[in-house]
Amino acid sequence: MLSICETQCITKPNASASTESVLKLLLSLVVLSGLIAMGFFHIGAWMVLPFAGLELVLVVLAFVVVLRHRGDYEKITFVENHIEIEQSVLGKIKLARFQCYWTRVTLREGEDGKTSLWIGSHNEEVEFGRDTMDNVQREQVASHLKRMLLKTK
Repeated sequence: MLSICETQCITKPNASASTESVLKLLLSLVVLSGLIAMGFFHIGAWMVLPFAGLELVLVVLAFVVVLRHRGDYEKITFVENHIEIEQSVLGKIKLARFQCYWTRVTLREGEDGKTSLWIGSHNEEVEFGRDTMDNVQREQVASHLKRMLLKTK
């Protein structure tokens, strides 16, 4: 999710599923997979049971990772003649502050075709929106930041 205002830009991962809906989904997967595995076990294919269990463990771990990162965000704020970049990953907040006059906004093309948005000055840079934005959104944010930086100079 991307939100661009005049003096602030916030990006968050898409967290459309609630904890309750994830638990309901996992419970239904456990029941369905368990019934299928027990059916195969009943006809003599006992090796299906451990693989069904492994599959369920991996699915649960994937959902745990997704739910843990639900509160992550990245925020850019213009404060007087400074630009502040706040990044929160798993509750740990990293803050970078640059003077607008010296701040550079660059888009870099990666080998995989994915662009990355870098903000910085004086040999210090911060990547913004790596996991929460696509290439088009990064370009939108970069052009907005460049316009805002020109206004402050």
